[in-house]
Formats: sequence, structure tokens, C-alpha cells
Amino acid sequence: MTPIIEIKNISRHFKVGNEVIKALDNVDLNIFLNEFVALMGQSGSGKSTLLHCLAGLDKVTSGSIFIKGTDLGNLNDKELTKMRRDSFGFVFQAFNLIPTLTAEENITLPSSIAGKKPDEDWINQIVNAVDIGDRLNHRPNELSGGQQQRVAAARAMATKPEVIFADEPSGNLDSKSSKELLTFMKSVVNELNQTIVMVTHDPYAASFAERVIMLKDGEVASDMEEPTQEEIISRVTSLSDI
Repeated sequence: MTPIIEIKNISRHFKVGNEVIKALDNVDLNIFLNEFVALMGQSGSGKSTLLHCLAGLDKVTSGSIFIKGTDLGNLNDKELTKMRRDSFGFVFQAFNLIPTLTAEENITLPSSIAGKKPDEDWINQIVNAVDIGDRLNHRPNELSGGQQQRVAAARAMATKPEVIFADEPSGNLDSKSSKELLTFMKSVVNELNQTIVMVTHDPYAASFAERVIMLKDGEVASDMEEPTQEEIISRVTSLSDI
């Protein structure tokens, strides 16, 4: 398997007064092409910090992060912005849709900002995958929460990003909408050859991923392949007891 993200002994430390907080401490991982990875851990474990560093939204204190062989630490602000725009897609817990735009306009917005013509065939493929075709002319306030999040997921994929970063994407959804979104995200990896890195605190959401990486005190505490929801719950419980 080909690593699309190489994480080489990264640390992220914050200074609070005279105290140094080790949000990440010598994390060493590979994330592979066409892989759906869930990052888990208790509050303060470092999972969100890791996601932000991988997405170029935060900088590591030491170590290196390579995306398809490019060292993020060697990019200037302009180059990093371009990589985020061209190579990454983002799905957040808050849908972050533009309220005055239709669903279709929200989906094609990243291409418009980049000054590129949307790939209509690709957009149609995504729209069919998220089952939102009959709502394209509706504005966000005319969509359910689940529909809005599916639009946000489609927007994240519109420019064919190398990696989609998702931060608690199902956190604001009811159980039905959550299952629909997570099923879609899994199909995106299996059928459309995307790579997804998702932060979640929910064992049910994590069970949709092929791989679940758990962090504790800024370090990798567990790396599970194809775990069931029950196995994830058991591991979370055992880590909380340590």
C-alpha cells in the first residue's frame, strides 16, 4: 500500500505560563491511499490537534508531515493555502454552508473560488452518491440537517481532493442522518477512491472506518484494523482505565 500521508515523529507543544503542554508527543504514523481512518481519544488526547496539523491548519513543533511526498513544513503560507485549496477537502460538525446559495452553488463554490470550471461529470457522480439531486435548487434553510451535511460532504469532494479531513462530521445529526452520512463516506473511499481522515468521539461513527487510531496524552495508544463497534468501545474503556 502507498502512504499518502507520512507522519514522522511529530510533536506539538504549547506553552501556557511556565508550563509546556504536550498536545502531540512523537507521533509516528502512515495513512494510506484510499483509506478511511478514524482518530479517537478523550478530550485533550491530541486527536483534533493531529487533524489540524495534517490539514496544514496548525504547525508542528518538531518532526515532519509529508503529503504525497511534499513536506508541509517546507511550504510558505501561499503554497500551503494552495495545497489546502487544491488537495484537501474539509467537512466539519457545523455544516458551514453559505445560506444565500443553493445546494448546487455551495457544492461548486470551491471550484469557483479557485477560478476553475467544475467538472460536471464528477459533480453529477458526487450528487448521485450523496442522493441530493432533487434538492440542488434549495437553499440550506430548506434542507434537513442530514441533507445539509451531505451537501457539505459533496462540496468537500468537488475539486477531487487528495484527502478529505472530517472533524466530528456526524456530531450534529440524528441517528438516521448520521448513518446515511457515514455510509456515504465509506462508499466514497470504496467506490470513488478517496482518502478520509475523521476525528470522532463516537464508537458507532468510528466503526465505519477501516482503521481506528486512538490517542492518549498526545501519543498513539492503539491502532486497530477493521474493528467492530464493540471492540472500539472495549478499547476506549480499557484506555480510560489506564
